[in-house]
Amino acid sequence: MSYVFFFAMLTIAAARTRHLLDEGWKFYKIGTPLGSCTDSDFPDDYSNKRCTGLQLQAQVFDKEGCRATCCGDAECAIYQWCPAGSSSCSPAGSCLTGRPVSCEPGQGWASRGRHVQPAPPSPRPGQDCAEQFCMVSANDTDWRVVDLPHDFVVENNFTSKADQSHGFLPYSKGWYRLHFSLDSDAKGKSVWIEFDGVQRDSTAYLNGKMLGNHLSGYTSFRFDLSKAAVFGGNNVLAIKVDATAPDSWWYDGGGIYRHVWLNVADHVHIAPWGVYLPSHVTGPISGDARADATLKIETLVLNEGSADASVYSKHVVRDPNGRQVAGSRSQTTTIKAGFNATLMIEILIKSADLWSDDRPLLYSCESTLSNGDVVTNTFGIRKMEWGKDNGFILNGKPVKIKGFANHQDFAGVGVAVPDSLQAYRVWQQKQMGSNGWRTAHNPPTPALLDECDRQGMLVWDEHHRNHASPDMLEDMRSMVLRDRNHPSIIMWSLCNEALCENFNADTAKVLKAIVLELDPHGQRPVTAAMNGGYGSAFQDVLQVMGVNYHVNLYDDLHKKRPEQPLIGSETSSDYSDRYIYQNDKTTRMYVSSYDVNYPAWGNTAEDAWCAIAERPFVAGGFYWTNFDYKGEPTPYSWPNINSHFGVSDIAGFPKDNYYYHQSVFFDASVKPIVHIVPMHWNFNEGELVDVWVYTNGNVVDLFLNDKHLGRKTIIPCRHVQWRVSFSPGKLRADAYLTGSHTVMASDIVATTGAASRIALDVEWPLSQTLNADNSDTALVTVRVLDHAGREVRTTSPNSSMQLSFSLSGEGRIIGKGNGDPSNHEPDKPESPRSATHSIWNGRARILMQATHKPGDVTLQAEGAGLEKASLTIPVRAVQHSNSLPAVRRELEEKSLWV
Repeated sequence: MSYVFFFAMLTIAAARTRHLLDEGWKFYKIGTPLGSCTDSDFPDDYSNKRCTGLQLQAQVFDKEGCRATCCGDAECAIYQWCPAGSSSCSPAGSCLTGRPVSCEPGQGWASRGRHVQPAPPSPRPGQDCAEQFCMVSANDTDWRVVDLPHDFVVENNFTSKADQSHGFLPYSKGWYRLHFSLDSDAKGKSVWIEFDGVQRDSTAYLNGKMLGNHLSGYTSFRFDLSKAAVFGGNNVLAIKVDATAPDSWWYDGGGIYRHVWLNVADHVHIAPWGVYLPSHVTGPISGDARADATLKIETLVLNEGSADASVYSKHVVRDPNGRQVAGSRSQTTTIKAGFNATLMIEILIKSADLWSDDRPLLYSCESTLSNGDVVTNTFGIRKMEWGKDNGFILNGKPVKIKGFANHQDFAGVGVAVPDSLQAYRVWQQKQMGSNGWRTAHNPPTPALLDECDRQGMLVWDEHHRNHASPDMLEDMRSMVLRDRNHPSIIMWSLCNEALCENFNADTAKVLKAIVLELDPHGQRPVTAAMNGGYGSAFQDVLQVMGVNYHVNLYDDLHKKRPEQPLIGSETSSDYSDRYIYQNDKTTRMYVSSYDVNYPAWGNTAEDAWCAIAERPFVAGGFYWTNFDYKGEPTPYSWPNINSHFGVSDIAGFPKDNYYYHQSVFFDASVKPIVHIVPMHWNFNEGELVDVWVYTNGNVVDLFLNDKHLGRKTIIPCRHVQWRVSFSPGKLRADAYLTGSHTVMASDIVATTGAASRIALDVEWPLSQTLNADNSDTALVTVRVLDHAGREVRTTSPNSSMQLSFSLSGEGRIIGKGNGDPSNHEPDKPESPRSATHSIWNGRARILMQATHKPGDVTLQAEGAGLEKASLTIPVRAVQHSNSLPAVRRELEEKSLWV
């Protein structure tokens, strides 16, 4: 069965179309046998031989699986299995496959081989492919059907034999194939395919012709289809993805994990990312954040035809309410065939609404060529300055950057995060009072930047490596061209730590020149995240210095370079786990949630933020991290499979440090905060418990079962603390402002009974409804409650904590998790309609996704000895071509815009 897409819009003369190609892909993971496989398929006996040059298959646990893995790889010549418990071969219980370099005597190995043809040389673009699965005739009938975004590494099983830094998930290779039709009217036009991101080392073929190769797993790229496409007939697009050599020390997955777009335009058209929209505030800024501004529009036009063309551009600017506020056209320019030209005009916008982190107002610009080619971009108008003594200044006011660095993955989906969950991730961080996001350590998906624009998040956009190879230079160009119209981006980063490659200043100068060439009017400085090299020529290249950790050096660095603005590019790195209040170094390897555990290079959350808050010259900081992520299980190793650094776990559930940051990021007049650590009150009778309270109030009273335990005064950006002898009941903290006798805010933790029932709630979307767009995703919070309806937040060995889920209606389960850093249950469900997963410390997460059909989708949960729960979410017909703009409307309607 093949999936065919017909694009009727392509028949419109001179129209530009852009189609999302996310559905109906066929996928095959190399190493998966496509049929039966026996030793007869491997006639050569290599028993008791040890071959070099083979690859360890950490996913395999027996001889049959080892043989099947080799059988499913057309390039595999030998499999070798060392039986579990063997003392004659090593490592015991391991599988090796591939093409051997040499074989020597080696006892204990069960091994067989076969003859395979030598690997064909890689073709060049335009040449015929030489591998089976890129050919049009390849049979993909039995391949899985997947929709994008897709991460095939997260589908693997955790194993201690896999790499620790990448989350103990084996990396692999895969093939994707898509069958689609192009209307005959597209012939004679420019046709290209655009990938938002493929992880990594991807090679693309169309109808058996190689389109090209792209190494980076983080940057967007495109290939021309015009020469290889069949117009008026079937086309086969094949993508080979090799994720076995990740360019990172954290989990970055594998596969086509971002969107794919098919574009059709006249031969004379606006170049992809070809409209540059820098604005400049020209007048005074009013109290309601308005000012006159100029918009300098640069439009790069390509002439890919065979004849010269005379063109002009028209531009219509609309304000945040969609009203036209300005418009103009350029002079007519003649562009020779095969060349390009940049059309430039300047537009005045009177009393423009300025974009900021707390008022993220977006304008749009519709750019149309005289032949009808049209593109629309959003942009924001703002004034940015960087002061050597007063940090970051936005629209004339100093703004402390209260940021977090984040990797890309999330529970249940790996790096293949649906757009609606990007909206959630930004929203969840905004609820903490944060206003900054560092894209560690790579350019992000465009969907994330769209959300940062809409929700008001200040972005540090980061290039992956300080390297001058042709592909890395192109990656820098790609990042800046693609992202430069996003008002949320306030700085360009060249690299991070080791990825700065010994802080090579010569390379940094080359990369910086690319930034200044492509974004000359963006008001964005060039920076980097440094954990050394201070005082070097590399630091001289930077317009803003980024300091990773080393809070003790802030004053000295500022003194030595008083003219260079400074920011905490990465801070704290303290560890914690949700609802854990004692370190476990021997069994499950958990870290206490008290803010006392951090690595040698880091600091407590309090020390990290206080160092920034107390110094006006430090523009702000990016805490490491908001969300836990797979890989880097510091300070432990197996059975941990993800980090402990986040103030939220990998499923998005806040830890105690989330509330600390609320207490220092929010002013009490905006959002009163008081939070008790620990977040449960279940201990042993008479046990002495350290009780911390975070608040943006000034004084705190603590009560246990209404008995007053004392009043304490808050030191700014710190906590207050008691040691309390445990007694069952309720622990309450009341916070007050200085001089007030009215309780500003209270927090209560209570002793709970045994778990008796399940509760299901939708945390996202806020509307409690889904769009029938085959992408919109709901985050369901699963909780276990006691008889009084209180969440049971302590670990239980009771088998009833394993829950079963079933789904009916118009949706599917796409992922699951619970935030436990030592949980080895698969992220993926057993099927789109059923799943099992354990509760950890009272909670679990289910990810439900809509299909194309409106209606209702219902999730049911049950567990032994627990009252069942059911949740129904309406799925509404799609009313917008892109569901993402509805996110902002939803936030505004619910008055939750921070």
